[in-house]
Amino acid sequence: INNEFIDLEKFIVKNIWEDSVLPIMMLSAEQLSAVALEQAMAIGMFIDAETQLASQRLLQEIQAQTHKDYRPSIGMCKFGSLSKGLANSDIRADTYAVAMSMHSLDRQLGKGDMSGTYGHDLDQNNRILQFKRVFCNQKSRDSALENVCDDLTAWDSNFKAEERGHINKDIDYFSLIDKPWTVKIDFSNQSLEDATAIPKIDNKGEEHVMAMAANLFGHVTFARSPARSLINKPSEISLSPMQKLYMDMRAVVAKRSVAENSLYAIAAMKAQSPNVKDYAGGANKVETNAKPFIENILRELGVPDSELSTLMTDNPSYYTQMEILTKKLYQNPNFYINLYDTPANIERKTVALEAIKLMQKFDMLKSYLRDEMNVSLLLEMAVIELQNEVEDQIQALE
Repeated sequence: INNEFIDLEKFIVKNIWEDSVLPIMMLSAEQLSAVALEQAMAIGMFIDAETQLASQRLLQEIQAQTHKDYRPSIGMCKFGSLSKGLANSDIRADTYAVAMSMHSLDRQLGKGDMSGTYGHDLDQNNRILQFKRVFCNQKSRDSALENVCDDLTAWDSNFKAEERGHINKDIDYFSLIDKPWTVKIDFSNQSLEDATAIPKIDNKGEEHVMAMAANLFGHVTFARSPARSLINKPSEISLSPMQKLYMDMRAVVAKRSVAENSLYAIAAMKAQSPNVKDYAGGANKVETNAKPFIENILRELGVPDSELSTLMTDNPSYYTQMEILTKKLYQNPNFYINLYDTPANIERKTVALEAIKLMQKFDMLKSYLRDEMNVSLLLEMAVIELQNEVEDQIQALE
């Protein structure tokens, strides 16, 4: 019986397990492992494909969004084109306003090389000669000026359209400053068209504005006091009577300059923009003005070419550019049609409009400041008599 059990154990272990079951199970495990690896590889390939396709789709979406956001917009380009040289014109306008104000102060104070250097008589004589030569119209006031105007008058055949444009410009504020968008004022241009006899300047607007300012402010200049009467004497502590008069004259001129500043500020804003040299410092002019683009905007609004020259010169002024950027550009229906644009371009246009709004508000602020200066000056002049009375009473108490 013991041997039988031993033979049965050997049969089960050797013949059944080792020879039959174990090899079959090993082969089955190997087959199952191979199939599982193949299935895992297939699943991994599916995962890789999904990741690759998702990445490609994301890149395509970003590319499409980039093309959409950075697509050029004609409406956006208009803001940039119409703003060419705007900062330069703004700075130049402030400089011109100061220059015209200094010219008026020098004339009234009798500085050298001015028409008012030697007093009122010579100043008025020079201005009368200028009036007869440039501004006179013999048909004004029922032909009362026929014997005053020079021989060359508006009714002579030699009197050209350019000369006719000068008539009454020394008193006609509307046609000189209010109507045109650009006035021919450019103090950076020192060239003369004709330097013989009576110099002929290139930019007549300068002569017109200064002549009008001389008629409006300081029409009669102060008498020139001798220099020796203004010298301080060591024996005197207080001001001499002549020195007090001179200080009063300076006070009047200072008050007058506040009122003049408004005229010069408006004229300077309408002064034509300057020509700029190239960035290498050469003599070549760079196209820095927005005239071609402004003309196209006005043509789209129906303005004929014959009227464009009456609104501006070859170099549009700061006022002209702001007139287009803040008003005329939005009178064209195409502007609102172009608002059907990408969201990014709409945001860019919004930012540009906000910037233009800030510039316009700053111009309004400067205008308000000039008004406040004028009002404060009027208030000071209104109380000056009362102030003098108070000062006299204080001095009487002393």
